[in-house]
Amino acid sequence: MGGRGTAIGFEDFQGTRNFAALDGLRAISVFLVFSDHFGGIAWTRFSGWLGVHAFFVLSGFLITTLLLRERDTTGRVSLKAFYIRRGTRLLPLYLLVLAAAMGLSYHAQNGTWEQMKAAAPYYLTLLNELADMAPLHMTWTLGVEWKYYLIWPALLVVFGATLRSGLATVGFCVTALVMIGIGGFQWNLLLPQNYIGMLMGSALAILMHSRRTFWLARGLMGHGAALAIVLLLFVWHRRFPVIAGRIDAPLAIAGYCLLITLLLPALIACRTWAARALSAKWLVFIGHRSYAMYLVQYMAAHAVIAVLPGTTIVGGLLLSLSFAAALLVSDLLYRGFEKPITDWGHRWARAVKQPVAPRAEGSRRPLA
Repeated sequence: MGGRGTAIGFEDFQGTRNFAALDGLRAISVFLVFSDHFGGIAWTRFSGWLGVHAFFVLSGFLITTLLLRERDTTGRVSLKAFYIRRGTRLLPLYLLVLAAAMGLSYHAQNGTWEQMKAAAPYYLTLLNELADMAPLHMTWTLGVEWKYYLIWPALLVVFGATLRSGLATVGFCVTALVMIGIGGFQWNLLLPQNYIGMLMGSALAILMHSRRTFWLARGLMGHGAALAIVLLLFVWHRRFPVIAGRIDAPLAIAGYCLLITLLLPALIACRTWAARALSAKWLVFIGHRSYAMYLVQYMAAHAVIAVLPGTTIVGGLLLSLSFAAALLVSDLLYRGFEKPITDWGHRWARAVKQPVAPRAEGSRRPLA
């Protein structure tokens, strides 16, 4: 399925440091989320909320790939440096937006201030998924990701020294989630379907990091494979309520995450039509700002409604104006706040790493 003309080699993958098409996928995913929240009935039927699970798959794949490459380069993984990078990447912007939401709610003189006061203890401890409905309720996804960041890297460092043990660690985690789901012990703090996508992304990263198993992903790096998966994803979005009704919603979400996982190799292979399409500069531009857009989406929508008083803004008009407003604000935040702090965090992470002599070139090899 890969095709000699589209599939990249193992060395090409290991030498690639920037996967532009994955930023494009972020852009599509954040638009899908906006469509579900602001697009009205016509867009809601497309189940754009599934876009958050695409973010989960991407997170699992990217952080695991970075951890594995760090171990190959330096001989170890610095969890301290990892948490510094993640913390400075996610928390400052989140806390800034949280402070803005608190201030706006206080001055609004309506029920949102009471909602924010009740939710604040959860928002400040990254237990967002336990908060009742309030402004920034969509940050439940940040709570999920942060818990994965706290646990998965440590498990990978302790138990994932080889290809077999790494996959076994993923398998153990998946089994634990399945048992939780079957046993009916789900609660808001741990819904198995919210973590399965990140585990799938991590499993793909482990498979692609080994020369022995890279061929499995290489078989998906073709035009035909990409087209088939994209069509299935379209059907999954359009018919999700029907699919969920037949196989249960958690399994339907897991199926969606699997399709996103299977699509990633075609996006990493820069020669496929899907990779070229999602590597478009305008999509990459949006993808880089997608985190800020996700955080400010409701404030952007309320600003649009406030600027056009007396006008009924629904459906596609509210969606397009809210998306544009969020992109404008997010660009300012990205340039003036998010990226400078993220860059500083990367410098800090490099500084705290204990000096470890790099492995000799001949001994640098992927997880095997």
